[in-house]
This record gives sequence, structure tokens and C-alpha cells, in this order.
Amino acid sequence: MKSILILILAIGFTSYAQKPILIINNSVIASIDLLNKTSSQNILELEVNKEKKLSSTYLFVENEKSGGIIEVNIKEKFKVKSQKELNSFFGLNEKNDIYVNGYLIENKSFNILSESIVAIELVNANNFKLNKKFLNIKTE
Repeated sequence: MKSILILILAIGFTSYAQKPILIINNSVIASIDLLNKTSSQNILELEVNKEKKLSSTYLFVENEKSGGIIEVNIKEKFKVKSQKELNSFFGLNEKNDIYVNGYLIENKSFNILSESIVAIELVNANNFKLNKKFLNIKTE
């Protein structure tokens, strides 16, 4: 039954310009594609909110209308990257802001699922209204 629900969710959200963001165990940001790879027996709880966004702070105009969050509790271990690790790797201050798909990650304790990262942009401050470089992680 959960497999059918996950398939319906994935199909339903593909009509969005941007796929919703998956939050695993209230601590890991991932691509919705992870649901297709996860056994339904490992999914303990799943909540869909089409209107909720990762953050009210976003980089691009198209982020204003898109969104959606799927919160899921999964009994699996995942390889993740912390915001601190990503910033350090790119030579930025460890507490520097990080965006995912154009949305600011407000919660600094959130990690990002390694396998969901498809691209990392190092954005120079002079391209935006911000005063320092930052990372934008793409997960779709």
C-alpha cells in the first residue's frame, strides 16, 4: 500500500515546475527520488504538505510559487554531508549560509543526503543582494 502511495506522490508532484523537497527524520534534506529507492517497509511515517517551503528566503523568482515538503521517517542510515563540511570544502566560513534548490536552509543542524546532490554552485556575492559567497545545492 505504501508503495502505491509513494508512486502516486511522485507522479503528482512531477507536474510541479520544481519537485518538492524531502525531509528525512527531521534532519536530512534529500531529493524526492529517494522514496523510489526506499523499501516501503522502512518508511515509518510520511506527511505531504504541498504549500510548505523549506524556507521563506529564496534566491530565484520561480521559488516563490513552487515548493512542497514531504516529511518522512525512515528506519535506515544515510550518508550525509553537513553544512559545515560543505562550506569548509569550498573554503567558506563553516557557518556560511547554504541554499538547497534556491531555498535558504534556516536550520543549521540539517544535513544533506550525499546521493541527492546533483550539483553545487558557488555563487559570488556580487551576483545577488548578499554580501558574501554562498553555496546553492541542487538536488533535482
